[in-house]
Amino acid sequence: MAARKSSAVCWVVALLFSLLSLVFILIIILSGIGGHVLADYMTIDTRDLDIPAKLGTSAFLKDLKSVAGLDWVGSDINADSLGVSRTYSLNLLTACSEGDGSTTCETPKVGFNFNPGSDLHLDDTSIEGTFPPEYSDELQTYSKVSTFVGVGYIIAAILTGLSCLFITASRCFPRAILGGQISSALAFLFLLASAIASVVTFIKVENIFNSALGAAGIHAQTSSKMFGLGFGAAALNFIAFLLTFPLSKGSRRQKQSRRAVTDTKEISVSKPGLLRRVTTWNQARYVQVEKQKPFIHQRSPSRGSDREALIAAVEDDFSHEYPSDFAMGPMEKTKNKQDGPSRDPSAAYDPHVNTAYEPHAVTSHEPRWI
Repeated sequence: MAARKSSAVCWVVALLFSLLSLVFILIIILSGIGGHVLADYMTIDTRDLDIPAKLGTSAFLKDLKSVAGLDWVGSDINADSLGVSRTYSLNLLTACSEGDGSTTCETPKVGFNFNPGSDLHLDDTSIEGTFPPEYSDELQTYSKVSTFVGVGYIIAAILTGLSCLFITASRCFPRAILGGQISSALAFLFLLASAIASVVTFIKVENIFNSALGAAGIHAQTSSKMFGLGFGAAALNFIAFLLTFPLSKGSRRQKQSRRAVTDTKEISVSKPGLLRRVTTWNQARYVQVEKQKPFIHQRSPSRGSDREALIAAVEDDFSHEYPSDFAMGPMEKTKNKQDGPSRDPSAAYDPHVNTAYEPHAVTSHEPRWI
């Protein structure tokens, strides 16, 4: 009874942890889709964006402006002049911009990556050629890792959903727990790899964005929510994976107990009547043969009395091994025959010779072993 309760508790906890892990993964995947930002990897702030004009460093144009009053330099660039939002939230499949109390998200896609040059319209500004060499390399790495992380979380969500189904089905089909173990283990590996890759990549992206764009007033900051959800989903999946082993052991014990009960019932059921006796005919029976002392009958005046004594001895030997009707049937017939051959009263009797059908007589007075 206690084993069944512990198995039920493990089943409930494993299913609960798998469902929680699935919820965490869905939050990571669906965040930003439909304008609902539940968690993000990084936030980019453009409120302090201030980029000088391309010709702002020209001393001649500045002097011409001061003398003639003509502006040949142009004004500095800010977020409003570029037409960008104040903040951007980077998610797994999309990026959302927030401004004036509204949130606008791009079309989600696997392998989404945020490029400040195109997304913030910085390609035609004066800071375009001031980016360090590692900036472009880090953007390429970010693009590749973003694809891997997106695919990893989608596969992990599918495997975690299958794990929930297998764990649920294991209550009726104990063998289904094996599928739950495999799917949970694979989901844990994908979640762990995706979480580690996302942490390493976005920390590097944060550093390169701040170093390359910090002078222009663009600041990037990572968020711990998405990282926590990724590692939390991996931990929950791993715990659910460990809890499936007691369930598999419990199912094996139930199978063994059922087999034992079935075997016991089969052994305890006996066949009554003639069938019970028939089953023993196919079994080998071993009888120990021991030496017996010769039994010599005393001669009596009539030969009928000698034969009756021999029949009585045979009946005594065979009565404990065979039914009376089998042992005495042929002897009764022999007893009724009147024309049987004469027998020497001094002959030794051997109980292992079939004397019921062909009596043997030994003429010598010495005991003879057959």
